[in-house]
Amino acid sequence: MSKEYEDLLKSRVDWNVLFDLYGGLLTEKQRKAIELYDMADWSLSEVAGVLQISRQGVFELLQRARKRLIEIEEVVGYKRTLEALGEYKRNVEKLLNQRDNELSEEFKSKMSELLSDLGKMGDQDV
Repeated sequence: MSKEYEDLLKSRVDWNVLFDLYGGLLTEKQRKAIELYDMADWSLSEVAGVLQISRQGVFELLQRARKRLIEIEEVVGYKRTLEALGEYKRNVEKLLNQRDNELSEEFKSKMSELLSDLGKMGDQDV
């Protein structure tokens, strides 16, 4: 997979996560534009037809919506927190795997349960 393709994919995933977290704070028109253009993969023309605005209007609407999602994340920081929790979880799992032979089954079972609960925090997988 090329670096350019990986970057594009990561960008789309990042936008989708932000939309999942904060989409409810956008206007109805902004939400609809993102749902159709980004998630349903419609063209600007198709979205413009549904929203009854110009293609340029759709483009600007998407830009404003994305800017708003970034602003909300900068204030709230929930996505950053989820990412930090995910990193913490991976580090604990790595340490547990390295020390597997030294740990009791009861301890490993309890840690597995706690890490599973940590992964379920919010609606996002960490």
